[in-house]
Amino acid sequence: MNEIGYHGTCSKYRYNIEKNGLDPAKCKHRDDHWLGQGVYFFDDYEKALWWASSISSQNDNCGGIIFKSNIEAPDEEVLNLDDNKQLDAFMTETLKTLEEVKKTCPGKMPIFEDANFRAVFFDYYKKQNEISVIIGTFQKEFAGYTTKRNYSERELQKKIMDIIGIKFQERQICVSKKECIKSTKLIYNEEEEVI
Repeated sequence: MNEIGYHGTCSKYRYNIEKNGLDPAKCKHRDDHWLGQGVYFFDDYEKALWWASSISSQNDNCGGIIFKSNIEAPDEEVLNLDDNKQLDAFMTETLKTLEEVKKTCPGKMPIFEDANFRAVFFDYYKKQNEISVIIGTFQKEFAGYTTKRNYSERELQKKIMDIIGIKFQERQICVSKKECIKSTKLIYNEEEEVI
């Protein structure tokens, strides 16, 4: 794979990123990452801009920034969940793993909260299969980068989307191996955009 990715964050991380690069090993550990631990990229600049603004607002409005990187990895180190065959392989192995856990823990099945379940299995799958990059497109009924709607409009939008079976698409790329992140360059700094 060879793809452009946009990483939105806030300016308080700028110096560290410029000094050390985007390093998955230095990312804050979270139990609920969508695609497991790693550095997250959007393939869409506008979504990275929205995310940078969101992160800035959570950090005393310190200013959003966006880094652009080339993401390169051998195909065998990439899990593309948008590819039905790869998604099926992931599901097959995850179901098998759950059965093995059940056998090992009879009557005491570990409890996985839904919010954390995906991160546990993505991280486990990455480790077992030497995966460096996971790509996934998420479907959302609402997002911060879409038109703002009041409560009744949001409820009606949700109903329409359920009827038509179509939602907003958000493709993300999670990189868990630093060597896959090439030529990182700052391309947006909110502080420099202010006149």
